[in-house]
Amino acid sequence: MAQSKSHMLPMIAISKELEKLNHSITFAVASRMNTDLINDGFNISTIIAKSLDKFYFEDIIREMVETMMSGAKITALTEWLKGTNALCHGYLNDTAHVHELAAHQFDYAIVDYAPTLCYSVMAYKLNLPFISLGAFIDPSVNRVPFNPSFMPTLFSSFTDKMTFRERIINTVRYVLLLLRPSVPSFETLSERYVPEKQRVSNEKIKQMSLMYIADNDMLLEFPHPVPSNVVMCGGLAAAPAIKLPDKLNDFVENSSDGIVVVSYGSIIKTLPSETLSKMIEAFNMVTNLNFVVATGKEVMNVKNVLMLPWIPQNDVLGHSKTKLFITHGGKSSVFEALHHGIPMIVFPIGVDQPANAAVITAKHYGITMDFYHFTIQDLVKNIRNIAFNDQFKSNIMRASTIFHSRPQTPSERAAYWINLVTNMGNEHFRHSSLDMPWYSFYLVDVLITFITIGLSSVICLQWICCRAKRKHKQE
Repeated sequence: MAQSKSHMLPMIAISKELEKLNHSITFAVASRMNTDLINDGFNISTIIAKSLDKFYFEDIIREMVETMMSGAKITALTEWLKGTNALCHGYLNDTAHVHELAAHQFDYAIVDYAPTLCYSVMAYKLNLPFISLGAFIDPSVNRVPFNPSFMPTLFSSFTDKMTFRERIINTVRYVLLLLRPSVPSFETLSERYVPEKQRVSNEKIKQMSLMYIADNDMLLEFPHPVPSNVVMCGGLAAAPAIKLPDKLNDFVENSSDGIVVVSYGSIIKTLPSETLSKMIEAFNMVTNLNFVVATGKEVMNVKNVLMLPWIPQNDVLGHSKTKLFITHGGKSSVFEALHHGIPMIVFPIGVDQPANAAVITAKHYGITMDFYHFTIQDLVKNIRNIAFNDQFKSNIMRASTIFHSRPQTPSERAAYWINLVTNMGNEHFRHSSLDMPWYSFYLVDVLITFITIGLSSVICLQWICCRAKRKHKQE
């Protein structure tokens, strides 16, 4: 169960490996997503959820990102919450879809961990054990060990080496994350949509997951503790490159010193005209490089710049003449760059992109630039610096070598663990903190006990001192 292309591709990669282990996989998708996958050449079994077309997730995300690019970040977040809330309730109200899923009598579900809770609730309603798959694991919900002194909070642009001021901000953000309700709904969804079962909080439903498959890797994160029920499988959608289409291949091969790939992912179809104009002007000034840009609705060739509505991003990044990747910093995009060892210039817009950009900059895989306030001169200077700087290339190539040196691919690793927990259970991996009340997990009860003992001791001591003083006066 996943509804955007960037979330579907990792699931498809895992499904291919699960099929080798004799699992039969069916995807619950919107009809628009099903059409896109067929057009892209994917041959998968699907169940269509018509409710997901009414509030199509990619449209919600696209609208949010476009609003962010205009600078209205608060408005973008508000609209995203409204859209995902409508999507979630629409999906859970889709009675025909519920009956169709139930009729198939599935053994388990793999649900999209982010950004909505409705897929986990659907699995709970159908009595299906489920595995959660996502680009991140929320430490506050899933009781992942977290220390804000060196671990940046979710979607933060801080590094693991924070100043005193940053540690204060990071701690406050972590506390706020603990206090917030489960997105997208402020109500207990099981009470409304699973009335036949005992009422369970939204948080508890997410904690029912057999295991969490995190599409992440320490090569693109700051080192941090990982609990036993979380498996790091970053780079699920990355793959070896295949031959480029003839026209694109000719443009790439005709470059004198190499090419630069410019792409803002599958969601952003067109960059703002002013931003695109500045970029094209900068690209035209770097005459020894050719630029392949994914933007717009028509094919355009302006000097050393080829603009296309869509590019085979992974395959272009894997070409031997690719020197640099200019990206928004989406998770799938940066993993493809890591897979092929390509340095990056990151223009983060929002969501997890600033956090990804912070890692890339800190590990010297590339640099970060301000999407809203960059100059043509700075972009030209940075392109020349990153594309031909051995330090950046060496760092990303070393990380790429580590990535490829492992005995299992990310999808093989994910399939192995899914096969294990669905056949043997998860009691060996599930830590008991998931079953503790929040006040026990955060030691609030222990803290209150210590405070009570401390205050009682002070009061008793004060009483003894006052009594002794009065006795002394009487004598």
